[in-house]
Amino acid sequence: MIIKLKWIFLILILTNCKAQNAQNAQNVDPAKVIAAKEISKTDRKEELYVGKEFYSGDELNTYTSLKSDKIQENDSLTYSIYKKNNEERYLFSIEKLLSNEDQELYKIIDVFEFNGYNAANHKVETRNQKEGYSILLLDKDKVLKKWDFALNNSAKSQSWNGKYECNFLRIKEESADPRAYAMININIEGNKVTFRLDSYKEILDKDLLILERNPNKIVLREKDNINSKFSITRKNDEVMLTSDLLNKITGEITSYKLKKNQ
Repeated sequence: MIIKLKWIFLILILTNCKAQNAQNAQNVDPAKVIAAKEISKTDRKEELYVGKEFYSGDELNTYTSLKSDKIQENDSLTYSIYKKNNEERYLFSIEKLLSNEDQELYKIIDVFEFNGYNAANHKVETRNQKEGYSILLLDKDKVLKKWDFALNNSAKSQSWNGKYECNFLRIKEESADPRAYAMININIEGNKVTFRLDSYKEILDKDLLILERNPNKIVLREKDNINSKFSITRKNDEVMLTSDLLNKITGEITSYKLKKNQ
C-alpha cells in the first residue's frame, strides 16, 4: 500500500512539472525572441564594413571592385566603389592608407550603400573648405552623400608642398618662335618658397615669404619687397596663380594655370 502511494505521489509531481513548463512556454515575451534574432542579424558583419583593415592585393568573396581612386593625397584617402555579387547593390567606401611598407594597408573609415550605379552619372568631387575639405558622391547634380574632413595644422602646411610650373607665351607677337615662351617654376617646401621665371627676355629668381595659408589659398610676397604679392588658389584640381611681379613684367593683369608635378 505504501509503495502504491509513493508512485501516485511521483506521478502527480511529474504531471505538475509538465504543466508548469507548458505555462512558462506560453508566457515567453515574443518581443524578446524577435530582439534576439535581430541582434544575431546585426552582429553578422558584411565582408566590407567600417573599421576593416585590408591589403591592396586581398581578394573579395561577396563583392566585386568596380573603381578606386585617390581623394586627398595629403591625407592618404582613397575611395572605392563595389558591387554586391548577384545583386544590384553598390557600396561606396572611403579608405585611409595606414602603411605602405611592402604592401599597401588600408582601413575603411566609412561606407555608403546605394542602388543603380552608372559610371557616366556617378561622380566623386572634392571641395576645399576654409579649414578642410568635403567629399561628395554625386548622381549627376544630386548629392547622394557628403563627408566633411578638417585638416590639422600639419596637414594644412603640407597640402601646398610640391613643385608647380606654367609655360606661357611671354612675347605674343612672336608666337611662332619657341623663344617667345617662358616658364614659371614655384617650389613650396614647408615654409620655404622659391619663384623662378625663365624666359628669353629675363631670368628671375625670388625667395618668397608665406603670409597666409589655408586649403584653398596661399598668399606670398617677395622677401625683399613687401608690395610684391603672389596668390595661388586651388579649386578641385585647378591651381591658379596671380602675381604683382608678373603683372609688372608682362604689362597685363592676368592669371596663370599652374601644373603640380607629382
